[in-house]
Amino acid sequence: MKEVAPLDQNTLEVYRAFLFQDEDAHRPAQLADSADDCVKAAVARLIDLSLLTPSRESPGGLRAVDPSRGMRVLLQQEQHELARREHRIKHNTTMLDLLASEYAAVRRQAHSDGVERLYGADHISTRLEALAESCRHESLAFYLEPPAHPAQPAHPADLGDRPADEPGQAAVPPRLYEQALARGARLRSIYLDGIVRDEATRSHALWTVEHRGEVRTAPSLPMGLLIVDTTAAVVGGLPGEDPESVLLFSGKPVVLAVRALFEAYWDHSDRFPCDDFGEAQADEVTPQERKLLELLAEGLTDGAVARALGISVRTERRKVAELMDRLGVSSRFAAGVQATRRRWI
Repeated sequence: MKEVAPLDQNTLEVYRAFLFQDEDAHRPAQLADSADDCVKAAVARLIDLSLLTPSRESPGGLRAVDPSRGMRVLLQQEQHELARREHRIKHNTTMLDLLASEYAAVRRQAHSDGVERLYGADHISTRLEALAESCRHESLAFYLEPPAHPAQPAHPADLGDRPADEPGQAAVPPRLYEQALARGARLRSIYLDGIVRDEATRSHALWTVEHRGEVRTAPSLPMGLLIVDTTAAVVGGLPGEDPESVLLFSGKPVVLAVRALFEAYWDHSDRFPCDDFGEAQADEVTPQERKLLELLAEGLTDGAVARALGISVRTERRKVAELMDRLGVSSRFAAGVQATRRRWI
């Protein structure tokens, strides 16, 4: 059965013409045969509502049903439609409820080991935002790359080993970073010590320090990392892993183990900013850059150098290109010669 059509003013006027046909005996026939779209639509509505029915006196014609009877028929149709709607709602609700239960069961089974893979910047950002809002005690982070938007520092969440200007980099709104601090959470971050050569990252780190966070630097880091309290650890930038995905660990033993790794790096990292902190000079190299040059001088491949430094091959190649540009050379051999002359290695 079709949904009950509404009774608008035009439909009522046509019904009135059929109902009071004594006033103009030819009027109903004219309306029934009318080519006017509005009249035709009104007649169709009245037939659907059972307010017009086939005439016994005029085969092929129509007659109006008594309004009182028509009202009862209309009410019955409305009640039938309401019953159908209620049944449809109950059916759809039941089916969706079953589907939701099945989906939840599949998710529980897929992540029963406490590991979840997050794909894409949007998915990662959504989960990072939820973690930032849940942070009550501490947030610990390894930074492999500069933040996506240094003018508005983000929560330590730029986990991927990607260039700073690459679009779609996952980040958390600064307000969530500030809210965590306001709740009394302790925020500690370790950056690769190349930070002194990157203005954006240096600004980001200084902003963190100014907002009561703690920052240190290290010559190498094993991965991108974010630990929230002792409930979750997000890891990215692992060798061989998809650069557009990260791993979320929720099992407490794993989170505590990763936290112990962070503490080991923290204890052996340099405080930032140091007392004599300032702009790096052109003839200075960071410990990480010195280590990179030494590894290249040993004849190691890009992959081996990247693994030794805890960075991706792409980042290693970018750093080599930057060093060659600073040395004013076009080959790695010449870079080694110049680096030795400058006593960088």
